[in-house]
Amino acid sequence: MKITFVECNSQLKPYIESIWVFESPFGFPAGDSSIAAPNGCPKLIIPYQNSLISTANGTSSESHPGKLYFVGNQDSSTQLHSTDQATGFIAIEFSPTGAFPIFGISMAETAGGLWETEQLLESWSQKARDALVNEPRVDRKVQIVQQALTRLLQRNGVRNRVVEHCVRRLRSSNGLLSIHGLSQDTGYSRRHLDNLFRQHIGLSPKTLAGIFRFQQYHRLWAEQQPYESIRDALYQHYYDESHFYKEFKKMTGYAPAHYRRHVTNEFGRILTLR
Repeated sequence: MKITFVECNSQLKPYIESIWVFESPFGFPAGDSSIAAPNGCPKLIIPYQNSLISTANGTSSESHPGKLYFVGNQDSSTQLHSTDQATGFIAIEFSPTGAFPIFGISMAETAGGLWETEQLLESWSQKARDALVNEPRVDRKVQIVQQALTRLLQRNGVRNRVVEHCVRRLRSSNGLLSIHGLSQDTGYSRRHLDNLFRQHIGLSPKTLAGIFRFQQYHRLWAEQQPYESIRDALYQHYYDESHFYKEFKKMTGYAPAHYRRHVTNEFGRILTLR
């Protein structure tokens, strides 16, 4: 398995967290645990070799080569599988607020789902798909999709500075800033902030804060820090041990002890440490 990170062009940088290419001669074997924990970032997935099977909330979806797929924000884990053969796909992870200005559609409509982009933007998707299918080189495919997204951004490009400010504050506090604190900071009611977040991100402020809070632990796991050395600090960020346990299982699909001892998830480790 190889994951190669690609530099984003200057126009898209404010809107994209990362661009990477996954390559494997054996795909995602069914016995492996390749888990993508939620990070608050919607994604564009472009398979070009072999199909991908993603399982989230008990529902499996298949993504086929030659198509583009938009993955809306969600607050639970996704497990990836494929048949045991050469597999390759391009992934673009938008910042939490980055997809709305580019696609110009409410993120609430895409949250928790995987969509063929033709269902969202038919004309744009068909043109991008045709250009990608006719290009054999992966590096050129990455350039083509960036150019296509840049054209969308130039057509839409509607940003909300209040939401962007709130996301920065939540992220910098590792999800510990209260929604009441955000309301006081911005002067907007909690209800108004909730509506803005759902439109621009697809998640409520509280849900996004929970993801950022969990990501603090997930990075420590990816760095292979001893669990005992971080346990007490972690529990300070949750109501109690049962709250931490519940959130952990939702974000990874496993109980904390099982995840630490038995789940390798090298795929998730690489993405977390990027």
